[in-house]
Amino acid sequence: MAEAATPSFASTRAAFAAGAGAALCAALILAVVDGVVTGGGAMITVLGLWGLPAFAFALYAGAVAAGFSATFGPGAIGRLKDDPERDAAWAGVVVAVLIAAVAIAILAPTAAKKLVANVHRPIPGARVMGPVMMILTLGAGLAIVPLARLARAGARPLPVIAGVPRFVQALIIAIPAALVFARNALYHAGFDNAALPMGAIAELVLLPVLTLVVGAVALGPLAAVRTKLPARGALVGVGLALALVLGVVTLGRQPSAGVAKAVTSEGGASRMIVFVIQGLSDADGDGFSGFFRGPDCDDHDAEVNPDKKEIAGNGKDDNCQGGDRAAEPVADGGAPPAPDGGAPAIDAGVAAPAAAGKNVVIVMIDTVRVDRLGKSGYQRDGKSLTPRIDAFLDQAVWFKRTYAQANNTPRSMPSFMASRYPSLVKVDKLHSKYPRVDDANVMLFEQLQAAGLTTLGVASHFYFRDERNFAQGFTSFDNDGALDIGPSNKDVAAPRIVPRAVAKLAELGKSKQRFAMFVHLFEPHSSFVEHEGYPPVTETGTKAHARRYDYELAFVDGWVGQLLDGLAAAGLDQDTVVVLMSDHGEAFGEHNFGGQSMFHGTNLYDEQLRVPFAFRVPGAAPRAVDDVVQLIDLAPTVAELAGAKPDASWLGRSLVPAIQGGALPPKPAFAELLAYPGWEQDLKMAVSADGAWKLINVLSQRRMELYDLASDPGEQRDRFGDASAAAAKEQMQKLLLDWVEVTLAE
Repeated sequence: MAEAATPSFASTRAAFAAGAGAALCAALILAVVDGVVTGGGAMITVLGLWGLPAFAFALYAGAVAAGFSATFGPGAIGRLKDDPERDAAWAGVVVAVLIAAVAIAILAPTAAKKLVANVHRPIPGARVMGPVMMILTLGAGLAIVPLARLARAGARPLPVIAGVPRFVQALIIAIPAALVFARNALYHAGFDNAALPMGAIAELVLLPVLTLVVGAVALGPLAAVRTKLPARGALVGVGLALALVLGVVTLGRQPSAGVAKAVTSEGGASRMIVFVIQGLSDADGDGFSGFFRGPDCDDHDAEVNPDKKEIAGNGKDDNCQGGDRAAEPVADGGAPPAPDGGAPAIDAGVAAPAAAGKNVVIVMIDTVRVDRLGKSGYQRDGKSLTPRIDAFLDQAVWFKRTYAQANNTPRSMPSFMASRYPSLVKVDKLHSKYPRVDDANVMLFEQLQAAGLTTLGVASHFYFRDERNFAQGFTSFDNDGALDIGPSNKDVAAPRIVPRAVAKLAELGKSKQRFAMFVHLFEPHSSFVEHEGYPPVTETGTKAHARRYDYELAFVDGWVGQLLDGLAAAGLDQDTVVVLMSDHGEAFGEHNFGGQSMFHGTNLYDEQLRVPFAFRVPGAAPRAVDDVVQLIDLAPTVAELAGAKPDASWLGRSLVPAIQGGALPPKPAFAELLAYPGWEQDLKMAVSADGAWKLINVLSQRRMELYDLASDPGEQRDRFGDASAAAAKEQMQKLLLDWVEVTLAE
């Protein structure tokens, strides 16, 4: 057994320098990789963002190395390869700590579920969790001793590889193993893989792993090279100073819009660093940060942030969206005109259409992007995956260019039911992930019920539970079998929803009572489940997600067919207006925004907003309509078709003129992404009335994107900085700003 040298200040200082130096080298390697991933143009900014975390971690790594040296003697880790017994003992401790940590990670959520999530008094339960965690931690800590002895026995036969001790090998394996366990735990808890920034998390976890590797290589194969370096301690000191200075300078400067987009869209750990600092920095205490082009354009004035209403002529840009608004001239004592598309286009005096007095069935299929339908030209395996939906569209008036007003369910569904833009829907907490819909909203089914229709809902999902208060105006809402949010995302609910809806339609057919029914089918929503009878998925990554999604859509298409068949079997198909729609689309790597390449709810590109929207109306000739329309047009259209009264609060317009074969006045479309915990992004979007141009205002990064949809329907070329698009940019900026500062300011 090698004798331990007596520690001295010099040896402890050298150990500190060795640990800090290894950490700085590891951080530099990862930061350069991060910078390359962003495209290279943001390299200096990425290095600066890594500066302070690298500095802090280097101090930590140096302190750990110094502690080892002071406790076990200089070069303790390096000597382990010559001391197999101690090496195995230390490796056993690492394995024991990992086992204990995994045990806590398994037991703590179980205790939290029992004491907090599933009890009537969660606050006392949460307080009890403190002592419970203390007991779990103490128990796991005591278990480390026998576990370490068992693990030491298993570590003894392991070889020392390339001079790297078993202890270091155990650390290099244990840290990624913990990451894999955490990733799987999150996935099974209901977090979709695509919604987790696994690349960024992996980079941060690789920092200690790579530090160990660098240290092991420096102490092993490159030991001779290391000892020849002059003034190693001074070099480490210079490295620490550079990391600190570069970090401080970067934190004090605003990047260009292009650099901000590159980092927050393509970056790895650098993106997470930005979001963390934005969450911690708020100089004026208004809840918004100005760091790294954050949404607050004046972080020293609490009355200026994106949640404020613009006050015309007060000398400041209250909502950080285009400068101080000039006061609008008011003619003849009336109110200023609303921007195009921002005011109700409902005329209660219009004669009722031929379909008035009929029943209504709204089939809402979650998460359907319109370009995945066979009628849109999409095929897989040489055929359309949606033959029943295609056949329905052949019988209906199909609005091919429909925009959802939000890209996720909790925002989109209240929006189209209340015919209001998401930020105007009255909820308990605007920036909650699942806000509760307030009774003050006037929902479509309330007006249908007031018109004498029996109103029915059939679903089976977490979102339709009573605490969301979505089911306003329903005589009954059958949500039997709804699971918690995690299991709901993997649930196959259509086989139990459609038979219940069909049975109810059969009853209604016999009773002859007028009714309106809302049916929600969930399957195309992630997490994507494989179904029996469809080809196995052999791809990996995003391609695998896309394939599973396609087969989910094919699966639900069959159930849509059964629902339509049930309507016909009940003798109601000639007396019922049938609406087929979706609440939002889905993304499969077409864009990368905020570090996420595949998921809905992350941006406002067309793949997440363009949805099917079609009305099969008895007596109306089927056709496809290319006009730009919005999902908030649902309520006024259905109300007019059913002979119900539209509410004055509704902002959509009736599409009945187009259903009857006429023309629609051109109107633009708008959408919002409202920030919520876990996705602190805030975006507004406008599409021109002719559908040719689209402007996205990324408020959370204070930048805009402009797309020529006529020549670039995939939104791959941002034209905001192009001189040739200057006129379109000016027009679209005015359109979007008018909508924000007039319509959304009500």
